[in-house]
Amino acid sequence: MARYVEIMTARELEIARLVEILSKKSNCFEDPKLVLIGGYGLRAFIPFVRSTRDCDFALKKENGWRLDEIKRWLTKEVAIDAFEKKESSGYMRCVRLIRIGGRQAGVSLDFMEGEVTGRVGQDKVRIDESFIANSLKTKVKIADKEIGVRVPRCADFFILKTVSGRPSDVRDIATLVWKNGIPEGLTERIREILPYPEVFEEKLKKFVLPVLKDKRFLHSLRGMFMTTEFNEETKERIIERLSKLSI
Repeated sequence: MARYVEIMTARELEIARLVEILSKKSNCFEDPKLVLIGGYGLRAFIPFVRSTRDCDFALKKENGWRLDEIKRWLTKEVAIDAFEKKESSGYMRCVRLIRIGGRQAGVSLDFMEGEVTGRVGQDKVRIDESFIANSLKTKVKIADKEIGVRVPRCADFFILKTVSGRPSDVRDIATLVWKNGIPEGLTERIREILPYPEVFEEKLKKFVLPVLKDKRFLHSLRGMFMTTEFNEETKERIIERLSKLSI
């Protein structure tokens, strides 16, 4: 456990350093407007910390590609592990290796321009003007720093997590609903930013709810967020609320 804590602490310190570089280069995430998503973005909505080696940003596709500019900003700091552009979306993964004692550990920054895409072709969320304009300016704690960032509104965050649909996303969804409720305007936003709106309901029924109902879920969530506040009754209330969702 001590080695794990040491590694995660070192990773967070490095993520904090890289995010501060991005903030400076982008004029506090205003040019371009970079929106923090993923596990670090979740910290704006819940009072718990989920440790992760990935730090994810989304930005709107406009004239040209801002990924090219961000790549130039980070050339001296990271290795570019993936870089691709499609007609309406672009993706870049940046990796930084750090030494912790005699071992190496990695952190990554992921940037998604235009769309956030998943593992199959229809798993897509558009980054539209409303996604950016209605993002929230707040501060999140990374390592020992409080850093000013932009995060999605709760409805957009909820949609991103549901479309992703991994077990870690389900734990995030449960905690998000527990602390914030079902987001307002959810159905409308699903139809606005999902090219295939039916994906949301499919993911909810086939992935999110089955993981929530698994008898091991409570233990896994408590282990991830290091809390005993979330109990079986809380889980059942969330299952009931999510089961009533439809588009």
